[in-house]
Amino acid sequence: MARAVATEVQRAGVVDTASGVAKSVYAKCEPRAKEFYAKYEPKAEQCAVSAWRKLNQLPLFPKMAHVMVPTAAYCSEKYNQTVLSTADKGYKVSSYLPLVPVERIAKVFGEQGSESLFSSHGEIDVAN
Repeated sequence: MARAVATEVQRAGVVDTASGVAKSVYAKCEPRAKEFYAKYEPKAEQCAVSAWRKLNQLPLFPKMAHVMVPTAAYCSEKYNQTVLSTADKGYKVSSYLPLVPVERIAKVFGEQGSESLFSSHGEIDVAN
């Protein structure tokens, strides 16, 4: 494998070879990565909601979250806007950066039924 890559580097150049190798690896790994993502994402969401509920039972966490959640949401939105605008301008790296699923996060953490995310400790709801 290493000898084949070295020969290809000499023939086509470093950039073309690296690009070809990256595309090959991506083509091989993408289906498996999508499979893992589909399989483990619901469990990860469930664990995140469970951890959020446990943290809200701590005395100072709801007050801290009351300050941090809006800031994190704002920063996430700015990040998403920046990634999208730079991708539109033609920066190739930006097209590979993931977006923060702000709406999905709000939906997952907002699906608490009548139980608030801050239970009896506060009055903020992440879905708002």
